[in-house]
Amino acid sequence: MSDDRRLGLHVLDLDGTLLRSDATLSPYARDGLNALLDAGTALTVASARSAVAIRGLLAGVRLTLPVIELNGAFRTDPATGHHLAHATLGPDAAATALDALARLAAEPVLTTWDGSADHVLHGPCGDPATAWYIAEKRAYADPRLGSYRDPYAAVAGVRTAALIAFVPDEEAAAATAALEAELDGTAGVMAAANRYVPGWTEIQIAHPEAEKGLAVRRLARDAGLAGARLTVYGDHLNDLPMFAVAERTVAPANAHPHVLARASVVTASNDEDGIVRYLLDGAAPC
Repeated sequence: MSDDRRLGLHVLDLDGTLLRSDATLSPYARDGLNALLDAGTALTVASARSAVAIRGLLAGVRLTLPVIELNGAFRTDPATGHHLAHATLGPDAAATALDALARLAAEPVLTTWDGSADHVLHGPCGDPATAWYIAEKRAYADPRLGSYRDPYAAVAGVRTAALIAFVPDEEAAAATAALEAELDGTAGVMAAANRYVPGWTEIQIAHPEAEKGLAVRRLARDAGLAGARLTVYGDHLNDLPMFAVAERTVAPANAHPHVLARASVVTASNDEDGIVRYLLDGAAPC
């Protein structure tokens, strides 16, 4: 290495950052990550995806640190799927969020946790984005997947990690503003264009502390790395909370303009494995 870029803790986003545009990890990136891990680099991921999906997408990558899943709702052991910490909504807050989504005629997908098992519960999948969201999970045989008849019954007596709904892009700004006003800080609202179903925006409602910035800092503390330099890698708006708390911020060239504006380093694109190439400093993986 020509500099100290491997020092400290490194937290990487997945979609659009580490993964290529077809949502796969290239062999080069897989081998490069393992070379970094074997050399002692403290490295993990923070994603809007679940630990189940992370394990599948990063199959063969020898992660040892906890992963941050669902944008910070859980910090999870990647090997066992055991949640080490959570920021989730109680039944009353989840029911309030369902009320708000119902007023927008938005169909919710629920990610819940009953204290021992995780569940992803869906309704009729009445729009193409929700249908894609569930079909993707069926394709990798997500063991959490199920359906609900009554979403209110589904959130009763459990913790809710996320309520996901999709709206057409042209309705997203108004829908997000309406949800923020109605929930009034009892839950966080995040909206991002769905990169895989053009024309639809994904809206996530979650605990106010389910965000990557807090989750990264707490992970560093619990891993004994609170004093280490933090470098984060991301491409989309949900990565900005961790950009706000990091000493070094790295984005691939394909990142959202707001993310590029906050990056201290810009690498080649995700389809060129820019993040791993940056960490390897141009050297081929061992």
